[in-house]
Amino acid sequence: MRISRRDIILAGLGLGVACVAKPRFGSAHWAPSTFGVMPAGGTVDQTAMLQQAIDAAASSGTPLFLPPGIYATRRLELRSGTRLNGVPGKSILRYRGGGGLISIEQVADIRIDGLVLDGDGRHTGVDGALFAATMVERLQLSNCRFLRAGSGGILVSRSENVILANNIVDKAATGIAVINVARSGKHAVVKGNHVRNLFFRKVAHSLGNGILIEADAMVSGNVVENAPGFGILVGSGLREVSVTDNLIRNAHIGIGIAAETAGAALITGNLISGAKDGAIRIMKGPTPIGPDLACYPTFAS
Repeated sequence: MRISRRDIILAGLGLGVACVAKPRFGSAHWAPSTFGVMPAGGTVDQTAMLQQAIDAAASSGTPLFLPPGIYATRRLELRSGTRLNGVPGKSILRYRGGGGLISIEQVADIRIDGLVLDGDGRHTGVDGALFAATMVERLQLSNCRFLRAGSGGILVSRSENVILANNIVDKAATGIAVINVARSGKHAVVKGNHVRNLFFRKVAHSLGNGILIEADAMVSGNVVENAPGFGILVGSGLREVSVTDNLIRNAHIGIGIAAETAGAALITGNLISGAKDGAIRIMKGPTPIGPDLACYPTFAS
């Protein structure tokens, strides 16, 4: 069914309870280890060494710590139970090719904190991203930076119990995309991220959008700047979504909501400036329909 302005307002009643039930993760109390990994300044390919350390750390239940420096690497695959830690802004994985930097598929219990994923401006393939997670159960990605992506920054699909918090995405075709999250009753949390300097490519999920949501999710406290597409785009295929207290500057459209959305959406408290074609628009495919909803007092952002 088509989403209406009434749906957007009334959705707040249901989502107020959902905001309390955030995903939880068991705390890791083990001391991290480097497993002998040290940076080489980006001069040599360290993929094999990094992959071996990641596998060993996951097998032993020990967090892997990457000391500050540059690690040149191709795609790394994470196993269940992987914990990767670095020094924010200083532990840098630099892309050398291979379809993205970190790939996670059909695993559980992944935590990554304090890493920099530098795409070096290289293409990561159709629908590619520096960080791609598919069918992951319990994923937490926090305090990381995603720089110079040739395609997407963060792509999460068909996963559940997802937290993406306090990350920076700078230069990407799409900053953060959360799609087809499993309907386990827990909303994905996309909170406190800063997405900026997007660019447009005519490829699916690479259309210059800051944050793309096609899943039950809570999207709050994010900053999106300089998006040639949408600051935040709420797509179809979801039951409930809340988009609250975000700051959007210089987007083509601040917040877009697919007319085909079957569920309810709460859109409130957002600050939108410099939107070229409206602050909040209902979308029929690529075309906005109806007035700018931010022009109504109820929708003032």
